[in-house]
Amino acid sequence: MIGPIAILMTLAGVLPAFSQAPVGGTITGIVLDEAGHPVADADVQALPDKLRGRTDSAGKFIISKLEGGFYHVRVRRLGYRPAEVTTDLANNGRVDLKFELVVRPAMLDSIIVQADGKCAIVSYTGFNCRKRNGKGVYLTDDDLADKGAVELGEVFVDVPGFRVEKRPTVYGVKPIPFANRGGCINALVNGRPIAVTNPLPQYATELIAVEIYALPSSVPPEYQRYVWERGLRQSSPVVGRDRGDQPCSLAVYWTSFR
Repeated sequence: MIGPIAILMTLAGVLPAFSQAPVGGTITGIVLDEAGHPVADADVQALPDKLRGRTDSAGKFIISKLEGGFYHVRVRRLGYRPAEVTTDLANNGRVDLKFELVVRPAMLDSIIVQADGKCAIVSYTGFNCRKRNGKGVYLTDDDLADKGAVELGEVFVDVPGFRVEKRPTVYGVKPIPFANRGGCINALVNGRPIAVTNPLPQYATELIAVEIYALPSSVPPEYQRYVWERGLRQSSPVVGRDRGDQPCSLAVYWTSFR
């Protein structure tokens, strides 16, 4: 027969084990380069929780204490293009991911200017040209990752001249940006008008860069004609206030270096 003291001693030995049990879900994984070699010291971020991890010498990482739900797991490493996987994590569950990082093309710090003084229109070199001398807000993929932008509308959070509102869409409630002046925002993708064959990115994590111009007057000459085109709306103010003859703010999204 076990006495009360023995029971208490037994419980005392068991309780610490329970207190040390992991809390929440865990995302683990490995990051490799194109040749299958481990990539060490890569930054791994689980959005929207913004919890981070870093790969070890074997390319492995672990992010713990996560709540259940969908996560955009993004990996960044200097010299490589970022990679991302969306995963569903069960409560107190565990998922294991594998990433392959592609070497980022070397981008020389140069400016290509056309004869009329305009920067390149449909090339990423134009982004670098305008970033140096332009009047807009210029964000790289690293900037977007640091601010935790996942949805496209979240790109505009804390950008002067804009507000972001949660609005119902065909994809559910989404953050929608509006310009404080006039409300309407026109968009280009890789320097070209949005179209069926050149659609808006669905997520901010698809971007390598974005340039944003709050005032139509600050839009560079090579894009000035697009502030007037009503068919390029990313978002517009309440019906009845969006006139076709008013200029809009402009966002240029870059998803390609070409």
